[in-house]
Amino acid sequence: MILHRRAAMLAALLLPFAGSGCGGVPEAAAKLSTTVPVQGKVTYKGKPLTHGTVVFEPDAGREAHGEIGPDGGYTLSTFKAGDGAVAGKHRVSISGLNKKDLPLKYHAPSSSAIEFEVGADKSDYPIDLK
Repeated sequence: MILHRRAAMLAALLLPFAGSGCGGVPEAAAKLSTTVPVQGKVTYKGKPLTHGTVVFEPDAGREAHGEIGPDGGYTLSTFKAGDGAVAGKHRVSISGLNKKDLPLKYHAPSSSAIEFEVGADKSDYPIDLK
């Protein structure tokens, strides 16, 4: 009997909180999990890079990565292959290369000075490194 009463009291205390947190994904979280297509070509001193990885680092949300192909082309993936990047401002870096192939400043988003605003109105983001 005492156990039954305690269970009833606990249920009464927790009932007001039962609906909180449920009812769908908040708008901000949904925005961070929605991607838009992103592709492009990476060139260095006018010639296509033939390998490496392009990284788009957003202000908020998950990074997007894309392998550079033999023609310099890349397609970004965030959650699944080829899905693109989350919309918003991104800092860009190129990884997987040594400093003789590409200056070190391009290896980190904080030093590359390459930024893009990714949006649904555009899908081609060429990266021309000098």
